[in-house]
Amino acid sequence: MLERFGSPQAACAAPPAAWKEVCGFVPREERLGDEADRRAEEAAETLEKLRAEVLDMRQPDYPAALRALPQPPTVLFVKGRKALLDRPAIAVIGTRSYSSYGRDAAVSFVVGLVRAGYVIVSGLARGIDGVAHQTALEVGGDTVAVLGCGLDVAYPPEHADLTARIAERGCLVSEFPPGAPPRKHHFPQRNRIISGLARAILVVEAAQRSGTLITAQYALEEGKEVFAVPGPIHNPTSRGTNRLIQDGAGLVVTVADILEPLRRRSGEPLPQPIAAGLDGDALAASLEQIQEPQSSELARRIWDALGRGESELDGLTANLGAAPEVVSAALLELELAGLVHKLPGPRFVRALM
Repeated sequence: MLERFGSPQAACAAPPAAWKEVCGFVPREERLGDEADRRAEEAAETLEKLRAEVLDMRQPDYPAALRALPQPPTVLFVKGRKALLDRPAIAVIGTRSYSSYGRDAAVSFVVGLVRAGYVIVSGLARGIDGVAHQTALEVGGDTVAVLGCGLDVAYPPEHADLTARIAERGCLVSEFPPGAPPRKHHFPQRNRIISGLARAILVVEAAQRSGTLITAQYALEEGKEVFAVPGPIHNPTSRGTNRLIQDGAGLVVTVADILEPLRRRSGEPLPQPIAAGLDGDALAASLEQIQEPQSSELARRIWDALGRGESELDGLTANLGAAPEVVSAALLELELAGLVHKLPGPRFVRALM
């Protein structure tokens, strides 16, 4: 080496080709380059099979909201309707071990936000995340799932069907390449994308120490609205949300508690509300699926009543002057026809078509 280069300093400054000539080995940079090329080819083949694509920051369809992050993802792996990434969105997140109270709250808020025209963003985790995605799809809304693993990795395994539905009707996003496993440190990285895509964060239930609170912290650092659903003081899954409220997060009990602050924000355009249901010939065609004339007429009256908002079974029965069992039968027909969605309670709303 000294004979060839003259000094250790000169040897260290020599290019890889010169070292290869003298020593007869392939420099580390070249070995890593070959490995990177091989992995890139494998990833490209996998993405083609998945019918997915890569977005990098140089492309015009890279989400504008993520460009503003202090550390935006260099690339995004995307499957589904990528246009949703630039639509007004609200992140709905929460604990994996939710209570029935938390589930009901998540369903109610997601339905209202979908009707207001928002895309629902979440992390496809067990618990509230899954409830948020599932509810958005059930009422005909749009949803984006941000993953902590590769697009081709089923995690959690029990959400495999839900993942497939989101890929078909919504959008899956990850900054991790195909094949990347769900490592623990991936999820805080994922959380910054969830908050980055959303105009506001809604926390439904969260423990005192929770990954959900990391997402909320990202949102606060980005100057976004953070809302929390208050919970029972003795419930461990309410301690995080109640603490957020104590620290200044917006306490919400109805969807209006989210929409009004966003409406007041200077220069914050709101999406157009989605029409709840069908009109005219389309409604008539759907109601033709209900065979009994008497049931069909009652179904039309129920449809009209639900046009004023969600309603409980007892309220519908009183307003329509019909027996509870008859109203229940008509509601079931409407559910089977895809015209009505049942919420916890039970409450009923028009399905979005």
